[in-house]
Amino acid sequence: MIVKKREIPLRILIDEALLRRLPLNHPKRTEITQDLLIRRAGFKGEQDMDYYLSLLDDSEFYILQNIRLPLGNNHFQIDFLLLSITFILLIENKNMPGYIEFDADFNQVIRRNNGKTEIYDDPVLQVKRQLIQLAHWLKLNHFTIPPLEFLVTYSNQGSILQNPTKNEEIYKRVCKGGAAVMKIEEFKNRNTKEIFSQKDIKRLVKFLIKSHEPEGSHLNKFSLSSADFVLGVACPSCSRLYMERISGSWHCANCGTSSSDAHVQTIMDYFLIGNPSITNKQLRLLLKLPSDKTASRLLLNTKLPFSGTTKNRVYFPK
Repeated sequence: MIVKKREIPLRILIDEALLRRLPLNHPKRTEITQDLLIRRAGFKGEQDMDYYLSLLDDSEFYILQNIRLPLGNNHFQIDFLLLSITFILLIENKNMPGYIEFDADFNQVIRRNNGKTEIYDDPVLQVKRQLIQLAHWLKLNHFTIPPLEFLVTYSNQGSILQNPTKNEEIYKRVCKGGAAVMKIEEFKNRNTKEIFSQKDIKRLVKFLIKSHEPEGSHLNKFSLSSADFVLGVACPSCSRLYMERISGSWHCANCGTSSSDAHVQTIMDYFLIGNPSITNKQLRLLLKLPSDKTASRLLLNTKLPFSGTTKNRVYFPK
């Protein structure tokens, strides 16, 4: 049973907003596009794994997707956390096509794809660190530490896994996404002693969800300022800036699209690129509107939370 579903990561939403708002010739576009592609691939890989985990018996596991927990001054994140009354399983998922060779001697992974060779940190070592962190977190929060198991899965159909040194741990702990259910059956057969009562495990699940802290913004990584961004309403069809407001609708001179609510995405982008609030005046500048009455009406229709009187009202993101 899925008790915590993943959301689209904030970092993906920010990257998409930046690419809508930056000029086509901006020097940071290439870096942001690459960052977005990597994050989308990771998100897609986790979504692909959902199918395989849906084959598990709903009554046997509580599944938390993309859980991020505080530990001291840091955080640790787990792609999939599966809890049962006999053990807890951590799954680190990768979405990589190509030949994936595990070098256990040097704790690295070598990927060869389309004539390109890349070196990555060992995901087995990565999930082992998460396992240690989770055990520490459970202890600090006064929960019983059950047997902790882990898997590294590759959900991309184009992944070709290689274990040239025939390392036993790689065979046991790394698999394609489609084999995960069989691996989990092995863990079930190995861990049969009941550690948690149903009451205890529900309490732990509830506390895990309460403790989850989503990853924050990475805007400072790109060193952008407000002067970098283009104002105006982006067309939902061709993404060109800007649409003109005519007779209560937004019209795109480039492709002819008309929209009644294209401004909503523009307001969302305004918040995503680092602005904590918006006023009537700021909205008029953003949307290139001459009328403060039109701006007020649009802001009210978005049903954003606000503070202040009508004249000095400030709106905030949901």
